[in-house]
Amino acid sequence: MSVGALSGPIAPAPSGGGAAPSLAPTPTAAASATPIAPAATTAQSALSAMLGEAAAAQDSLAPLLANLAVAAGSPNLPQAAQATVAQLLAAQTPLDAEVTGAMLRAAAQNSGLFLEAGLAGEALSDGATGAATQTDLKALLLRLTADLAPEPDDQTATNARAAPSPDRPQPPVGAGQLAGQAAARPSLVTGAPPETMARALRQQAEAALSRVQLSQAASLPKPGEGPRWVFEAPVATPTGAGMAQFEISGDGGGSGSQAGAAPTWRARFSVNTAPNGPVHAELVLSGGRMRVTLMAEGEDARQALAADQDDLRAALATEEAGDVAVRVLGGAPTQPQPPPGQFLDRRS
Repeated sequence: MSVGALSGPIAPAPSGGGAAPSLAPTPTAAASATPIAPAATTAQSALSAMLGEAAAAQDSLAPLLANLAVAAGSPNLPQAAQATVAQLLAAQTPLDAEVTGAMLRAAAQNSGLFLEAGLAGEALSDGATGAATQTDLKALLLRLTADLAPEPDDQTATNARAAPSPDRPQPPVGAGQLAGQAAARPSLVTGAPPETMARALRQQAEAALSRVQLSQAASLPKPGEGPRWVFEAPVATPTGAGMAQFEISGDGGGSGSQAGAAPTWRARFSVNTAPNGPVHAELVLSGGRMRVTLMAEGEDARQALAADQDDLRAALATEEAGDVAVRVLGGAPTQPQPPPGQFLDRRS
């Protein structure tokens, strides 16, 4: 993923393609007389500034999904936004026995992480169809903000920014602690005035877009490290739409003193469903061996997972996975030390 892939939120080209805009500022007459910084330095500075703004504005998608469920049945929802709202609400992955690997793969592909790459691929193909924007979470959020945009002369509504939620999740970072977000309670009622409804939904969509941008930044490749993808996906829970957070990473194999060793792939995810509470999982696959660790913060959830431990091992024991071991623990994963130069917590 290129730095340009993070230069959002920007509405994708209606033709289904187009190059991602540059992060460099537009030159001015005054700037033309001064030395120009190297392109890499300029892009990195712009990226850092964008990430700072996104970290301050970001919030979970769960509050927006709760309000969309209310707005979908309201006659005050702008007509242009109705189809987009329906698509966002339909993007939830079930958390039951019916879930499949294909569903999880689609959730990852549509998480917003790969939108710009999909648009670039369509632009380079012979017949661009715009399919990348039809189900992608970031594309749908961008479309919703456009559908709910205020009139150009309404500067009060245009410049309005919602106050960050006091319980919003920490910004996503690579190799950081994962935290699934529980379903939220709606803050809107069906009969809310059209202006109030549109403003609230637009602000929450913008906050969710900022969080997608941070996930894209956390997935940028780093020198000397293998691939890493950090993303979130809506999940259907008994109490409403929540968010599951995922990280998939690989070391590429053949590194350090273990040159020639089989690559190791690690998948982690976290969900938070009432009344079970947070559940965290880590799967490590290497050299024909799979190791699965499940951690439940609630005792009832731990017991339920332990009861199905053998069934899970049998379901995972495929020819590709080879030797499989599953363990179920109580509590929460150890909080990793954040790497230097990340985000400053201003809430304390």
